[in-house]
Amino acid sequence: MSNSTITRKIGNSTFPAIGFGAMGISLYYYFLKRGVVESDEERFKAHVLDAAHAAGATFWDTADIYGDSEELLGK
Repeated sequence: MSNSTITRKIGNSTFPAIGFGAMGISLYYYFLKRGVVESDEERFKAHVLDAAHAAGATFWDTADIYGDSEELLGK
């Protein structure tokens, strides 16, 4: 994390105040798989996830209800 990243302390751990919510990625891929949108998967992931990381995101929010967001972030 850069020195300018705002953090919050929870117990003995420190987290960035702003994280990346992965629900939108899953929704995007829902439409991609059904042919509603077209995209280069690797370029999309690199652009969005790298930009979030460059902005200081190190907390990635996923959940079962977000579809395959955990799998997509793990690639």
